[in-house]
Amino acid sequence: MGKSSPSWINGAEAAAPAAGTQLVKVVVTAGRIGKISGARIVSQEVNAAGKGWRVRANIQGTSVIAFDLDVTNPSAISDYPFFTLKGNGFDFFEIVNAVAGTAGTVHQASFLYDEEEISPAERYDH
Repeated sequence: MGKSSPSWINGAEAAAPAAGTQLVKVVVTAGRIGKISGARIVSQEVNAAGKGWRVRANIQGTSVIAFDLDVTNPSAISDYPFFTLKGNGFDFFEIVNAVAGTAGTVHQASFLYDEEEISPAERYDH
C-alpha cells in the first residue's frame, strides 16, 4: 500500500562546518510514514577521538537522537528501518556535525530514505 523503494537523499557539501551544522535534512510528508534505513557520512576528517556526527529527528520541536557516528566515511545500512516518523509536514530527520570540522575539510551526509502511506488503522492516535 503506497510503498516505494528507498533512495539516497544527499545533503550539500559543507566546508569546515561548525558544530551543530545540519548536513542533511528530510521533512516527512504529511499523512505518510518516513523511514530511514541507511545513513552515510563522507568527510575528509582523519579518524580521531572527538570527531563525530549525530543522526536525529526533530519531533514537535524536540530533538531525538537516534545514534552518533564517530568514524570517518561510515555507511550504516539496514534491511529494516532503524528510524521511523509519522509525517505532519514539519517534523524531520537530520544529520548534524557534533563538533566543528577541521579547517580545509569537506563534509557531506546522506540518508537512505523511503516513505509509505499511513494505513487507515494508523491514521488516528490512540
